Amino acid sequence: MRRSGSAIPASAAIALIAAVGLATAASGSGGAVPTPPSGAELEALAQPQRVAAVASQRVYFVMPDRYANGDPSNDRGAAAGSRAQHGFDPTDTGYFHGGDLKGLTGGCTDPKTGLQRIRDLGFTALWVTPPVVQRAVQGSSAAYHGYWGVDFTRVDPHLGTNDDFGALVTCAHSLGIKVYLDVVANHTADVISLTGAGYSEAPYRTCSGRVFDPARYAGTGRFPCVKAETMPRTPIVLRSDRRAKRPLWLNDVRRYHNRGDIAFASCSEECFEQGDFFGLDDLFTEQPAVVKGLAAVYGDWVRRYALDGFRVDTAKHVDRAFFKVWTPRIRAAARAAGVADFEIFGEVFVGDAVELSRYPRERSVPNVIDFPLADALVRYAGGSASARGIAARLDDDDYFNLPAGVMHTPTTFLGNHDVGRAARLIADQSGASGTELLRRVLLGHSLLYLLRGAPVVMYGDEVGIIGRGGDKEARQDLFPTKVREWQREDRVGAPPIGTGSSFDVADHPVGLHLRALGALRDAHPALSSGATAVRSAAQGVLVLSRFDAVARREYLAAFNAQRKAATVTVPTATPGAAWAPLVGTGAPVSSGADGRVTLAIPALGAVLLRADTDLPRRSATGARLRVSPDDFSALHRLQVSVAGVDPASVTVAIRRGGDTSWRRLAVDASPPYRAFVDLRRYRKGERVHFVAVVRSSSGDVATSPVVAYEVLR
Repeated sequence: MRRSGSAIPASAAIALIAAVGLATAASGSGGAVPTPPSGAELEALAQPQRVAAVASQRVYFVMPDRYANGDPSNDRGAAAGSRAQHGFDPTDTGYFHGGDLKGLTGGCTDPKTGLQRIRDLGFTALWVTPPVVQRAVQGSSAAYHGYWGVDFTRVDPHLGTNDDFGALVTCAHSLGIKVYLDVVANHTADVISLTGAGYSEAPYRTCSGRVFDPARYAGTGRFPCVKAETMPRTPIVLRSDRRAKRPLWLNDVRRYHNRGDIAFASCSEECFEQGDFFGLDDLFTEQPAVVKGLAAVYGDWVRRYALDGFRVDTAKHVDRAFFKVWTPRIRAAARAAGVADFEIFGEVFVGDAVELSRYPRERSVPNVIDFPLADALVRYAGGSASARGIAARLDDDDYFNLPAGVMHTPTTFLGNHDVGRAARLIADQSGASGTELLRRVLLGHSLLYLLRGAPVVMYGDEVGIIGRGGDKEARQDLFPTKVREWQREDRVGAPPIGTGSSFDVADHPVGLHLRALGALRDAHPALSSGATAVRSAAQGVLVLSRFDAVARREYLAAFNAQRKAATVTVPTATPGAAWAPLVGTGAPVSSGADGRVTLAIPALGAVLLRADTDLPRRSATGARLRVSPDDFSALHRLQVSVAGVDPASVTVAIRRGGDTSWRRLAVDASPPYRAFVDLRRYRKGERVHFVAVVRSSSGDVATSPVVAYEVLR
């Protein structure tokens, strides 16, 4: 180990030579070994992992059509005729029900129906489904959800006006609530018909007939001339629809892939990117004109309303270069509007964390919604899976650590409008009902708020809505519903709503729990931004530490998904401390001289404790860096072993043969300390060097021995 500003001790020098010798022997390569970083370079590399701005947010997700009806005069969206034209039928789960932006805003500061209600529930951000003008009806359903846009420049008349949206944002900001707008960059409503059936793999051709691959042009600013007649499937648009979309460039059929529907059961990556998502017109995002157009129209929403972020629908389905070009344009618009920390999180519906990490790592998606953790949380809270699944998903965060050095902070959730509500999913895992289901739902939300990430809660979960499934069966009204089955549906912690209003459900146990958890995150920043160390994950018990790097305090969060109380002894980094309970009613406990503490965790419950003394001031201790192919990806794993139990911030850096300085690969503040590198991007036979820089909780800095590695591919 090399301490900042000191010479290398003889023992460390011997260790360094030995490590390099082993690495060189393994690679069959020789050559000079660079010195570890020092001075200003070392200090720059040793900067701790930065916290994402979104870490402090708690997000309330809402579909305005299903929240509150503030203006019945717009229920039919200014359209005449039957529901086939205007899409309004409050008795049908698949049609507009009358909720709107005035209803969502309410009296603004009215604690019962205004946005103040959402703030009082402890939420700091509002995620609103797309408010843009929709193709009101397609097939046997209406566009109440907002994902069938045709005019992306103004608010759908079912929801109100642009001024109504402006009033919503103004009210939210006055209450300290950020507004995240749901946007769609992959598709528009289904206006284009295509010849033939199914997905076509026919190649694209230029106007002169030359075959070309669109992926070669994505992100380059160039694109060949194309014409409708040589598309894989010929596009057809009814005369009445030829100017249906806004901006007008969206009416040009050449701006769409025109391949036919995605074949989900047997689909290539190209198919997912270029096929129509359930028939919706798939935008040709490889074309620079399309990217520029989408940046302009959505940038205008940011500039007009000073929005705080976007949730990007179907982010999995745009081409791999899209976000690299589109995101800087959107963030430039945000800066022009005075929004410094504009958040963008994409919906990448992938359940495998390693696969999901490819989207920020390879496709520059700024942030993602955490589907893999959601599955682990629901299974654990429901009692059908052990705590090891959650621990594994937290370990997988290392795949998301990138050179920017920002802590992976995805938006996290239990249930949503597509897969089903939290209570429904937890009930499906356990078969529980009544009091047990309520306790499991409360446990699920404790996990959501006490683990890393920015928690997202779906509207209506706070009043115990369970629902019967995903999609239409998870999108209940909060105002008095006319859907008969929703009137009779069981709720957790409350009786069926009947013809009443959910706004009259006062002091629901889930709502009270969310308020208390939100207050905890406000009072204890470690719960939002602190590093995590899993202390125990065995069967139904999960225990982990969260660290406040500024206050130098350790927290213990413990969860028990079993039907009986549990007692567990775990290590901590704070020896000889009393631990005061913040959640749970147990008496304070103490850690021994070795830091170990014994916790009693109630059945189907959670405990949160805070040490009453600071973390001991420890020096950075001996670390070793190992390089090996990863077991679960095509990447190489750089594993750093740090002696002791003190929380640390570990930077892994690389230096290539012609470099004169070290370049950061990743920063990791939660054990196990790892970074990942894609050596396929390097030359075969190239010799690269790696080093780890360790910063202890007390600020002491040291480096590992340098390790040489030869690229063998």
